[in-house]
Amino acid sequence: MEMNTFSRSKKEWMKDQLDTMEANEHAQVLTIINNYTNQSTKTQTGVLISTEHLSDECLKEIETYIHFLIDQRKRIDDDNKTRKSYERMVQ
Repeated sequence: MEMNTFSRSKKEWMKDQLDTMEANEHAQVLTIINNYTNQSTKTQTGVLISTEHLSDECLKEIETYIHFLIDQRKRIDDDNKTRKSYERMVQ
C-alpha cells in the first residue's frame, strides 16, 4: 500500500470541512473514495475511513471537491446579498 504525502494539518482541515457538509455532499465524497478503495467501515453513525488507506490522488480529488463546495457556497452567499440589496432598493 502506498503512503500518502498529505500533511496531518491538511487532512485535519479536510476533516473539518467534511464535518460541515450536507448528506448529499458526504455521499459524493464517499463516491470519490470508493473509486480508489473499499477500505471503509460502515457504522450506525456513518462510514469510517482511515486516510492511511487513501492515495494522494484520492485525497487531491476530495480536496478539489471541497474547494468547489466552498466556492459555490461563497457564490450563493454573494448572490443572496446582492438580491437583498436590490430588494431594499425596490421597496
